[in-house]
Amino acid sequence: RLIREPLAQDPVLSPSPARLEEINNFEQLLTEDGYLIVKLWLHVTRKTQRLQLKEEAPKKQQNPRVEADPKAWWNAYAKILRRAEDVILHTDNSCAPWHLIEAQDRNYREISAGEILLLAMQQHARPSVMPTPSEAGKAGAYARKPAPRQPSVLDTVDATANLDKDEYRKQLAKYQGRLQDLAWRAHRQQRSLIAAFEGWDAAGKGSAIRRVTGAIDPRLYKLVQYAAPSDEERAHHYLWRFWRNIERDGRATLFDRSWYGRVLVERVEGFATPAQWRRAYNEINQFEEQLVDHGAIVCKFWLHISPQEQLRRFEARETTPYKQHKITPDDWRNRERWHDYERAVTDMVSHTSTRQAPWTLIAGNSKHYARIQILRTLCQRLEAALE
Repeated sequence: RLIREPLAQDPVLSPSPARLEEINNFEQLLTEDGYLIVKLWLHVTRKTQRLQLKEEAPKKQQNPRVEADPKAWWNAYAKILRRAEDVILHTDNSCAPWHLIEAQDRNYREISAGEILLLAMQQHARPSVMPTPSEAGKAGAYARKPAPRQPSVLDTVDATANLDKDEYRKQLAKYQGRLQDLAWRAHRQQRSLIAAFEGWDAAGKGSAIRRVTGAIDPRLYKLVQYAAPSDEERAHHYLWRFWRNIERDGRATLFDRSWYGRVLVERVEGFATPAQWRRAYNEINQFEEQLVDHGAIVCKFWLHISPQEQLRRFEARETTPYKQHKITPDDWRNRERWHDYERAVTDMVSHTSTRQAPWTLIAGNSKHYARIQILRTLCQRLEAALE
């Protein structure tokens, strides 16, 4: 109702906070009484929506799925989409989370929706198989066997994209030069850049980050790397250790691994309870919204490689003496959970790619291509914000 009503009212206005609170309270009331709530948002592009609205019903009868004036819906697409995002962000909670599905492809849409409904009903019917919240601190408390392969947003990434060496050198010089100038422009305007780099093991995050830092004056950035939290960090809210490392206005903070560990490794390996990682989507969106409202420019990158390319890089690390420190038994163990991590990445992108802080999926089989993608995106985001 909050999404469809704008056609009769003003689609630019954000939903009333009071109405959103009513919805959250209503859903909590139902779940506490034992109901299962599954919320699906099926997303299509404006072009696809227009084609579907033009669908003709047989015998010259109006298609019952199409409003009397489909053109009004098509013209209002952008405004409705912004309003829908506000509704989803503010009603995505642990008791009734939203599931966002790319609905361009019919087969992908139907399989994804069916998998979500089936899994939700199975978990709801067997609550006893889940550990109690008191067991949340035990590593692996929520770990499970690897899940079967499911459709993933990563399927849309062309991992085979490549760039030859000569073109790479040319574009590297071009975009590093632009990024250097933009970093100083951001400094003069007191605008901060916050860039988070996530990706598969051996995806090339380190080498990509070095091409970014090589373009920025060392006085204008800080690179922060993260592994398992310390005892001090575990004693605080999980966002604390990231928040305190953000640089002052006018400087860049680059995160090699980030707060998304909550919905990735902590989710898959069982270091966070289902309630904790599900509510983390909304917490992360609020965190990033605060940064953007303050004036920061937030960029998020997922470096994607194929399982075959990862295997090739793992084996190369094992046989190359100066690379052997990069490969550990944990890397091989994580590889066995590929499909679980893939599902977590899909959910992460669906729930936390917003207008203010969108995800950029990087095709990483070719390191040359990946580095240029990242540099180009940083330049484009900075230029758009600094104008």
